[in-house]
Amino acid sequence: MSSKFVIYIVLTSLLFISCNSDDDTPIDETDVTDSVLIEINKLRTTGCKCGTDDMPAVPALVSNPLLTKTAVSYANDMNARNYFSHISPEGTSPIQRASVVGYTGKYVGEVIARNYSTSAEVVLGWKNSEDHCKAMMSNTYVEMGAGKSRKIWVANLGK
Repeated sequence: MSSKFVIYIVLTSLLFISCNSDDDTPIDETDVTDSVLIEINKLRTTGCKCGTDDMPAVPALVSNPLLTKTAVSYANDMNARNYFSHISPEGTSPIQRASVVGYTGKYVGEVIARNYSTSAEVVLGWKNSEDHCKAMMSNTYVEMGAGKSRKIWVANLGK
């Protein structure tokens, strides 16, 4: 066997190994609950203005792993399938998606955003959207989870 043939086999093998892709690999699933929770709780514990309404301080939210799982999964789904909506293409709502992973709370709200780089930026964006701001400031919610996939952010708020 010639050395050129052996080199060819080795290089060809390396080519196939480097080109192999795993279609089940998440695009960029990230649990961002801790950093988003800090930013949202800054607003909640001091109060803020949502549109023209003054929102009083409300208790801080706590992290919930099921809401985090739902948020990360939904951010990844929107990114992978190239859509942006609170309702999935199949028609599922935030509370339905949370229920599927075992969340038993009576209320689930959702704030979504895209094209932000940091948790501080995305929470400021939500604060500047009256409906998203009011959701973050609602005393109905007591816990949350957040996820992002590339530039899509999702926070699920629950009780």
